[in-house]
Amino acid sequence: MDPKAILKSFWLLLSVFRAVGVQALGIFLVSYAAGHLAVVFGVRGCASFGGFLNIYFLLFGFAGIAATFVSLYYILHPVVWMLTIDKRLAFSSIDVNLPFLSTQPIYIFLDAVFLIPAIVLFQAGRTETMCRFNFEWAFGWAFLTMTLLFPVCRVVSWFILNRRNEARVVNIPWLTLIMFWIIAVPFAVYASFSYVNSTVFPRLRVPVVNEKTFKGGLKQNPQFMTGIVRVQGHLVRGMAKCGLFGKDPDVNAYPSGTVLLDLGSGNGQIMVKANRSRMVALLQREAEREGANVFEAFGRLSSLPNPDKKLVCGVGKADTEQEGGLALLELELPGNE
Repeated sequence: MDPKAILKSFWLLLSVFRAVGVQALGIFLVSYAAGHLAVVFGVRGCASFGGFLNIYFLLFGFAGIAATFVSLYYILHPVVWMLTIDKRLAFSSIDVNLPFLSTQPIYIFLDAVFLIPAIVLFQAGRTETMCRFNFEWAFGWAFLTMTLLFPVCRVVSWFILNRRNEARVVNIPWLTLIMFWIIAVPFAVYASFSYVNSTVFPRLRVPVVNEKTFKGGLKQNPQFMTGIVRVQGHLVRGMAKCGLFGKDPDVNAYPSGTVLLDLGSGNGQIMVKANRSRMVALLQREAEREGANVFEAFGRLSSLPNPDKKLVCGVGKADTEQEGGLALLELELPGNE
C-alpha cells in the first residue's frame, strides 16, 4: 500500500474526530440533562427530589442541544469539508486537500462506536429499580436514544430525503474509518468495562436479603453481617425523622431518619437508617414511591437492640421481641467500603 495514501488517511482522521467529537458532546450533555430532569421531577413512580434547574443543568442542556443541532445539520445538509495538509506534513511537493462529505451514510460505522457505551449505560440503568438511581436510568435511556438518532438520520437523509452533493463525488475513506475503529473501539470497550466494573458489578455482586434468604431472621443468618447487603422487604412504617432538637425543619434538613421493613412471617423486621441529611431525603423519596411492592436498600446489617446504637430514630416504637427479631440496616452503597 502506498505510504502517502496511509498518511493522507491518517490526517483525514482530524475531520472524523471533529465530527464525532461534536456528536459525542451532544449525546453526553443531552443525556446528562435528561438524567437531571428525572431526578428533579421524579419518574418511575418516585417522588420529586425537589430542587430546581440550576446553572449547571442549563449550561449542559443548552450546550448539548447546540452540539446536537450542529451534528444533525451536517448530516441533513451535504457539506464537503476540505482539510488542507501542509506539503511538509504530507511529504508532497504541494499542499494536499482532503475532502470529507458530511452526509455519507457509510459514516454509520462511526456512529456504531457509540453503541458500545450506549448499551452498557442502558443496561446499567435497567439493573436498578431504586429511586436513587433515577439519574442512571434516565441517562442510559437518553444515551441509547441519542446514539440511535444519528445513524437513523444519516440513512433517512441519504436514501429518503436524497441529501447528496451531486456536483462532487467524494470517495469513501475506508482506510480512515478503519483507523478510527482501531483507535476508538478499544477505548470505548475499556471505558465501558471500567464503568460497569466500578459502579454496576459491585451492586450486582452483593448478597440479597429478602423473605426467601432471611428465614429465621438475623440470628439464623449471621453471614449477612459480614459486609454490604441488598435488602428487599415490604414497607410497614413510613419515615421517622429525628435530630433537629428545636431547629426549624423548614430551614434545616433532618440529619437522621428510618423506615421499617417486614421480611415475612418468622423472619422479623429490618429498620433502615439514614444518618446524613441527603441520605434522609433519598430514603424518604424511596419510601414515598408509588406502586412499589418491594422496598430496596443497600447497607450493613446489625442486630437491635444494640447498646452502641440505642439512639436509632424511631427504635422505641419497634418490636424488638418479635419472632425473627429486629435488625438494623445502615445505608451504604457498595464500593464505598
